[in-house]
Amino acid sequence: MEKRTAHFSSAARTSRRQFLTGASTLALSLSLAGAVPLPAFAQAPAPRRGGQIKIAVPAATSIDPVKLNSSGGIAIVQQVAEYLVYAEPDLTLRPVLATSWEPSEGGKVWTFALRQSVKFHDGRDMTADDVVASFQRLVDPANASPAAGAMPFLKKEGVAKVDQHTVRFTLDRPIGTFPYFTHTYNCVILPADYAGNFAEKPIGTGPFKLVSYRPQEGATFERNPNYWDAQKPYLDRLEIQTFESPQPMVLALQSGDVQVVQQLSYIDAQGIRNAPSVALIQADAADHRQLCMRTDTKPFDDRRVRQAVALCFDRPTMVRGLLGGLADIANDHPSAPIYPEKIEVIQRQGNMQKARELLAAAGYPQGFAIDLYTHQYLELPQFAALAQQMLAPAGIKVNLKIEPTNLYYNHWTEVSFGLTDWTSRPVAAQILAQSFRSTAEWNAAHWKNPQFDDLLARFEAEPDVGTRSKIGTELASLLNDEVPAVIAYFNKNLRASRTSVKGLTGSMSNYLDLTQVWVET
Repeated sequence: MEKRTAHFSSAARTSRRQFLTGASTLALSLSLAGAVPLPAFAQAPAPRRGGQIKIAVPAATSIDPVKLNSSGGIAIVQQVAEYLVYAEPDLTLRPVLATSWEPSEGGKVWTFALRQSVKFHDGRDMTADDVVASFQRLVDPANASPAAGAMPFLKKEGVAKVDQHTVRFTLDRPIGTFPYFTHTYNCVILPADYAGNFAEKPIGTGPFKLVSYRPQEGATFERNPNYWDAQKPYLDRLEIQTFESPQPMVLALQSGDVQVVQQLSYIDAQGIRNAPSVALIQADAADHRQLCMRTDTKPFDDRRVRQAVALCFDRPTMVRGLLGGLADIANDHPSAPIYPEKIEVIQRQGNMQKARELLAAAGYPQGFAIDLYTHQYLELPQFAALAQQMLAPAGIKVNLKIEPTNLYYNHWTEVSFGLTDWTSRPVAAQILAQSFRSTAEWNAAHWKNPQFDDLLARFEAEPDVGTRSKIGTELASLLNDEVPAVIAYFNKNLRASRTSVKGLTGSMSNYLDLTQVWVET
């Protein structure tokens, strides 16, 4: 990776050390097929400018940056528009449209210095006015952006211009890791006058310009000749093609019709694991699946029923069968091992006898029938089928409802029993807040716990990783006991490419950074 020349203020460096202490280094570009190491004297070839690639991604429900909620849409937008900062695989922050950031008032106020001489694709300068408008747009309740749920502590009036290249965020309460929240996938910087018509006027500061967008099909791009990082990108053109299911993506990669598959499950990767001219790339992540149970409707309004469901799962078998061991066993909370916080909660083990006893005590001695909803994405259908098998001995009769992605996300927070994929965020607080805070829009379990909400506010504000570990353990213990969702494992992220594609790395959030990708001829 090219050395960056941006400078951080001493206060920003101190803050980052405080809340990144103990962060684990993620594995990058680990070939499952077993790459042969180069001789010690060999040097990697210099990147070559030019060429084009085609990338396969999951379906895109929307490419309006304000409303983004699907990985396919995110992948398209990320080529066109950029964030203030970018979270690297080791959880450090790379300056992008911001060059430095500094907290004050105990982390309640954050001041960002913006990169100068950055131009939008239409030739206009990017200034503080655009950054202010972008964040005010995101947190405006009238716009119903997922970013508002990710940043409930930020209001429109809290985003202010200091000067042409400085923006100040005044939060409702201290947030010790706030810069990471500006990397939430909706938080790309758009022109101040953006009117919600991104498909017609896709104006950003990114490395590529969007030439055309075809709903349900994909998008084509060309290199931005005026990109602020003059050496990037290397590619002249790229095409992103969307797919409703993974198997066609794998077949397209095998045939050479596409050169990159953004993300794969372990099951789908088996078809190309030993394929010639194909590389598999692995990254540690906090990605997980939430098997959510509506706590406000029967039978899941009884905690004993939810605990019984959790006890039915043989997690080591799931990790081996669904993921080939490429996962960490989880304990019904989303604080993954990649985060710096050390969580100490006794691991739940499968116990069918105890599950039956809890169901009987809750008034379901013969079990019950329930529809389980999920969608055709990664290993979710196989997870659902395995859940059907593992719940059956307890008398829980599961009827599978495996839907297309677009259909599932029309009602996923309303179903009584739903299996949903959750992508990594660079800090645990983001997932905890978006999925389990009482007021969260994406609280699919409809679980409300004032004690959890109070602890979460303390967790978000705390800059010290040791203290956060203690609070995080309390949060995890509550989730483990109440079980609004079964979280069985944290899977590694996999993506694949033809070996002619160089510079492609893995991502904890499945983000697609193509600025340093090039093709070998």
